[in-house]
Amino acid sequence: MHFAAHTPEAPLDSYIQSIFHFKGFQPDHSIERVVPDGGIYLIFELDGFKRHIFDNETHKPIHDFTRVWLAGMHKNYIAISAHEDSEMFVVQFHPGGAHPFLSVPVCDLNDRVVPAEQLFGDSIFALRESLLSANSDEAMFAYATEYLMDHATFDDGRARKLVEQMVAAIKDNAGALLQEIVETSGYSQKQAIHHFKAHVGLNPKAFQRVVRFGEILAAIKEKKTVSWSQIAADCVYYDQSHFIREFKAFCGYSPRDFLEEQDAHPEVNFFPLD
Repeated sequence: MHFAAHTPEAPLDSYIQSIFHFKGFQPDHSIERVVPDGGIYLIFELDGFKRHIFDNETHKPIHDFTRVWLAGMHKNYIAISAHEDSEMFVVQFHPGGAHPFLSVPVCDLNDRVVPAEQLFGDSIFALRESLLSANSDEAMFAYATEYLMDHATFDDGRARKLVEQMVAAIKDNAGALLQEIVETSGYSQKQAIHHFKAHVGLNPKAFQRVVRFGEILAAIKEKKTVSWSQIAADCVYYDQSHFIREFKAFCGYSPRDFLEEQDAHPEVNFFPLD
């Protein structure tokens, strides 16, 4: 499989974590479960395949997507289709990074996958055509960078700085600092939560849950012998039963079932279902 990734330069690097292109992907499954990772993604299909979202219980298609779509912030897992010999181009935004490129509050896209033209207009299809005609990864990254710069309304005001501080504190597992950050910002707690949701999507507590679950998956991948009680304590869960409930809500497996069925799978946030 061909894979190329690009980290944009300033000012885009403050908003976009990565831009990547892959082709020739050959999965050994047709449905995969995607667990939340705190990211928002702008996704271009370049292979002509129609993608599906499936009902989590019946695995029957409930939504279809083609050409370009945006996956908002999710609190729980979703099931999507995987295709042989697929090719895609993806823009991955930092938490809070999609806000300057959208005409709606990011929280309006929570738990949704939206056709990109609803947010960007038909100009997004012109970018897709440019990507299809590009003769190199570098050209593709240049086209995407130009488009994103032309469609951004950058804001370095107080609200964005507050959100950046809150996101950093949550990622550092320093949730106790959130109240102090809010108090020194000049905003009330209600205002701070409003700005956080408008920029990031989820409220701070829900986003913290997503980040903590990512830490759990990383810990599982790094350790051959897993102590669930120790992981629960390390990730600041109240008790082991609370941890198990959270784990199943995020990925659809109990911790024990996860180890039996998915621990050997190399991807952290994608698990085959068939």
